[in-house]
Amino acid sequence: MSDVLSQEEIDRLLSALSQGEVNIEEVKKEGEEKRIRTYDFLRPQKFSKEQIRTIQMIHENFGRSVSTYLSGKLRSFTSVNVVGIDQLTYDEYMKSIGNPSFVTIFTAREFVGSAILNISLEIFYGILDILLGGPGEVADTKRIPTEIEIGIIRKEIVNLLTSLSQAWISVHPFIPVVESVETNPQFVQIVPSSEMVLAITFFVNFGKVEGYMSICWPASLIEPISEKLTTQSWFKVKQKEITKEHLDNLKLNLQKTRVEVIAEIGETVLTLGEILTLEVGDVIRLKEHYDEPIEIKVNGKTKFLAKPGQYKGNYAVRITEIIEEGENNDE
Repeated sequence: MSDVLSQEEIDRLLSALSQGEVNIEEVKKEGEEKRIRTYDFLRPQKFSKEQIRTIQMIHENFGRSVSTYLSGKLRSFTSVNVVGIDQLTYDEYMKSIGNPSFVTIFTAREFVGSAILNISLEIFYGILDILLGGPGEVADTKRIPTEIEIGIIRKEIVNLLTSLSQAWISVHPFIPVVESVETNPQFVQIVPSSEMVLAITFFVNFGKVEGYMSICWPASLIEPISEKLTTQSWFKVKQKEITKEHLDNLKLNLQKTRVEVIAEIGETVLTLGEILTLEVGDVIRLKEHYDEPIEIKVNGKTKFLAKPGQYKGNYAVRITEIIEEGENNDE
């Protein structure tokens, strides 16, 4: 239903009020009741809708980056989509993680605390199988990964965290560092159980493998940078001021750039047999006339017309015409 009333609806409402069919006091009372909402002090909402929206855009960008990376790495189309952003307690988040699982604890010098990147074992073994030459089939997702398997996937986790830092670069740049890896969520305790966290859940699909990946951001880690979590900071584009010094340096660097310059006297087409029978003193007829200007090509494109000659005992050309942009058929 539209929030904007039509003129006919307004007329009917005014008529009902004037005839006493609608009590204005009851309407006010209903409006006051609607403004009251329940608030759970055990589960406080730490982030506003705008901040949640910004975080969603950041992690959607991360999902696209991971999708591109894994598609190339696994030689199979990979889909990574954000399916949920929840504010819940750390205890609730850890209970939602399967046991065993692949939990990576990471931090950064720019952070106050640590965060979690969790990957289900369906994804873990699917990626591992393809990297080791298999078809990507998952046999037993309840088996605890070995140290060798963890070492292989840990390298891929570093690449995923790099993609995550790239997604955050416009809001809060950081360099991620892996602190530890656990397969049992019960041994992972980065914040108190009652602390609120922000859990971003991704659905990952490649080949026949489907599973979930999640990132846990503690509120104590996000709150110091919460002021940056606005759509304005996300879409803000920093434009560097172009100074005269910058233009002079750019011009100087361009002047030092080496380019290939060729004076093309003419061209012709010979068969291989004709080339093999050439002897000293033979004359090769070119398509161009002797008194026509020759083309001067810069990096393969005709830029000047010139006349051939000599200068101080060396073969040389004299520029007679500059070819402007659009005049050259080759461009």
